[in-house]
Amino acid sequence: MERAIKAEEKAVVPMGSPITLGQQPNNLPRPKVDWWSKYVWKLLWIVGLFAIIIISYQLEQSIRQHVATTFNMLPYFWFHSIVPAVFGAYIALLFVKAWSVKLDLAIILCVTIPCLLIAFYGPVIFTIVLNTTSTPDSNNVLIPLWMHEVNSIGIPSVVAGLTLIVGLFGGTKQAKK
Repeated sequence: MERAIKAEEKAVVPMGSPITLGQQPNNLPRPKVDWWSKYVWKLLWIVGLFAIIIISYQLEQSIRQHVATTFNMLPYFWFHSIVPAVFGAYIALLFVKAWSVKLDLAIILCVTIPCLLIAFYGPVIFTIVLNTTSTPDSNNVLIPLWMHEVNSIGIPSVVAGLTLIVGLFGGTKQAKK
């Protein structure tokens, strides 16, 4: 028993007296926080956002020129479905806390997949119609008016990109029972 008490005293002595530590809390070692690193990352994110905007603008101009010369609207439809999804995924990078895959199946199944279906319905149907019909003039593609109106703004694509990244990296660990 005496050995246990001596061992405890031997372990506690290097830690210091609790009274002394309580009187001098500012002398305790604290981890250094790199306050500037979070600002540097946000600045880099903004620079990347401007780069994506410039690249997408240049790509849109070249696609418009291609469409004007070939009268094939298919690249235009694909562009307006893919680019907002990329912007949504890039915006979602702000919400990722840790870069480890933690699936949130509720977000992926209930939000991402329906938004992807709505966002890419038009381009997929146009591609199928243009590649399977024998006459090149067949532009009779059935797209519901509400779907065209919603997709003209790009909201489903942005939401799909955002929720895909959040659903892949933003899940929570399930508690074991």
